[in-house]
Amino acid sequence: DGAKTVIILHLGVNYRGKHFQLEECAYNDATFRVADERGYQPNRECILENNETATHKWGKCLHTTLDVHKLCTGLQKYDEAVSVSNDPGRFVCNYTYCLSLDRCNSTNKHNGGNDEMQQKPMTRALFIHVPPFTEVPEDRQLDFILKVMETVEQLL
Repeated sequence: DGAKTVIILHLGVNYRGKHFQLEECAYNDATFRVADERGYQPNRECILENNETATHKWGKCLHTTLDVHKLCTGLQKYDEAVSVSNDPGRFVCNYTYCLSLDRCNSTNKHNGGNDEMQQKPMTRALFIHVPPFTEVPEDRQLDFILKVMETVEQLL
């Protein structure tokens, strides 16, 4: 029945969050208002550099290939405290998601030339911002993530 799909699921805590946010995209923008735990604090730097196969301008938006709006609608049947976001911030979450989306695009382009019998899995990424456990308890968050995986499987 063709290739399977590989989903790379990233989670990050939105310390001010009250609900779950499905991130639709990431930006090629490393501008940290504070340093990360290793002291790295870039300012208006590109996360992705230009290469022979892609042009990555500073600030370019990369989108997930998952339909996050359909996913959100499906998840709202279980938990209305979920929304779609197009602003993952400009810290480690955005940085990670940007790299992941770019890697998925590169992997899928590389795998696209195979015939159907030897087709490699399609790789997709999703980043979810979760609230702190003080807002949504850990057991409820685990249940939500299971629902995310089940709903993604139904959508594919």
